Amino acid sequence: MSYSAIGPRALDALTRDPRKAQAYRRDPYMREALAALAPALATDALHRHTFVVLKPDAVAGRRCELILGILRSLGWHPVAATTVRFDPLLVRELWRYQFNAASAQRIALVDPLLSCGPAVLVLLEDRDAARDVPASVRLTAAKGSAEPSAARSGDLRTRIGRVNGLLNFIHTADEPIDVARELQLFSYQTGWSWCAGPLLGTEAADPAAAGETVTALLRTAEAEIPAHDLDVTASLGRLTGLAGPWGACARDLPGPAHVEEWLRVLRTTPLPDTDARWDVLTVLTSWIHCNEEGVLPIIPTTRADAWRTGTAHDAPRRAVAV
Repeated sequence: MSYSAIGPRALDALTRDPRKAQAYRRDPYMREALAALAPALATDALHRHTFVVLKPDAVAGRRCELILGILRSLGWHPVAATTVRFDPLLVRELWRYQFNAASAQRIALVDPLLSCGPAVLVLLEDRDAARDVPASVRLTAAKGSAEPSAARSGDLRTRIGRVNGLLNFIHTADEPIDVARELQLFSYQTGWSWCAGPLLGTEAADPAAAGETVTALLRTAEAEIPAHDLDVTASLGRLTGLAGPWGACARDLPGPAHVEEWLRVLRTTPLPDTDARWDVLTVLTSWIHCNEEGVLPIIPTTRADAWRTGTAHDAPRRAVAV
């Protein structure tokens, strides 16, 4: 008898982490993904493709075109796109194996942040002729850490002007197994038709049409989410002139030492409907502690070295990146 309907070697081509393979064999989303993506598994589609989620903060900060431009320059080209909206369940299932390391402060803030508008989900094809690892692995390595303290100058997140540990603009899948599982999670909203052509081979890729789709989705998202400077000092200054609880917080509690008092207001008071919503989010994301001290994620990021050597090994466990 077994606890999994997924065979013991079925995931070997999709991950280099045996702990992840063991966990995902018992993951219902992975089982559904294998069925939905069966044609892709018979080819190298999950190795040539990955995705980027342009989160609501990327839309507010008007970073989306910059991000896509840098990705194209590095060999990742959009081949399909759609819109997705985060809700509390999607957030927790997407980061099921990392969210255990998130601080209580981050947990209190992540839903108001990610649910405040649409995100744009873009399927990417890796056209770098020198690619020696799957597209998702190469992008994970290029992206860099979600934590500013671990940033390097060449990291994608640094180049796009990441603000702090939560206002980091993008989410990507770590390796092919995560591409499959996470697309399955998104599929409950998006279906599969938006990406079936490139991934499942149902039709030839049309880069021009994909570019037009991305542009249209970005314009729609920007119409819903106002542009914002995401500057903590400017945000705090603007909030001091606001009536109600958020204005009172800015005037009476103007510093990171008071973040718990701000979070208590967040639990009982809706965010403003105006542009001040992003003022509050900018202040809070700049002040919170993102991770629990001494708590490691259940499954860490798999390093590119594991794919290059063909052998699995323990990777440094990084903090949860949302």
